Amino acid sequence: MHRFPLIFGHYFKRAVKHPINLLVYICLPLALIALNTIGMVGLFEMQGSDLATNTDAVAMQTTFLAVMFMISFQFFSGELLLENMYNDLKEGSVRWRLLASPVPQRTFLSGIALSSWIYNIAQALVIFGVTAIAFDVRWGNPLVFVIVLLLVSVLSQLIAALITQLAPKRKTASVAINILCFGMMFLSGMLFVPLGDSAIATFLQQYGTPLALGYRAILYAGPVLDNMAQAWTNIGILAAITAVMAVVVFALGRRRRA
Repeated sequence: MHRFPLIFGHYFKRAVKHPINLLVYICLPLALIALNTIGMVGLFEMQGSDLATNTDAVAMQTTFLAVMFMISFQFFSGELLLENMYNDLKEGSVRWRLLASPVPQRTFLSGIALSSWIYNIAQALVIFGVTAIAFDVRWGNPLVFVIVLLLVSVLSQLIAALITQLAPKRKTASVAINILCFGMMFLSGMLFVPLGDSAIATFLQQYGTPLALGYRAILYAGPVLDNMAQAWTNIGILAAITAVMAVVVFALGRRRRA
């Protein structure tokens, strides 16, 4: 494992320096937050609502948007792990050179996974900092925020790792993770498509996906709602899902190596 820091540094620098990553995983969610906030204020003004000039009301609405997009893009950026895994270890031209090197494959796997995870954390912190300064977003209870971020970022990597073990091709894996991410947004009510007010629709929007559990836990912990008991319930369910996913990923990985 003495080569691990070098491998980790290589993949992390690749992720940070790639302009597409910066545009898609950091600039895009920030732009979506800004555009939706501007559109929301404009709508308030058109309706003649006092909310357009109420800074607290605007900040609360922007908080909802910021939390929603930050957690959503944690799952989308799992694509980084897919890209490195398929390009370097499964399909790319350097695959055979890496496999023939004296460095164990698990070292490359660990470096890829850790670099992608750290990028996820950095991505979230940038969104957190920019929106707190520019839009007065209130992120609520710091402990809840940190725990949710850690759980969601780890779960994002586990989902991507599971897909790499199941999907034979890079394109298949990319389609799968995007369908999963947009599916979670749809079921969580984030695509602004009405799901109705039935018991099933309500359950799906509150507990049906890890995305819903994560962003609602943050919102429940102060910035929009005040229900710490519900926030901890969401965190508990999210932690259980993460633990089960970890067991599945590692068990499948060991079985495939055997």
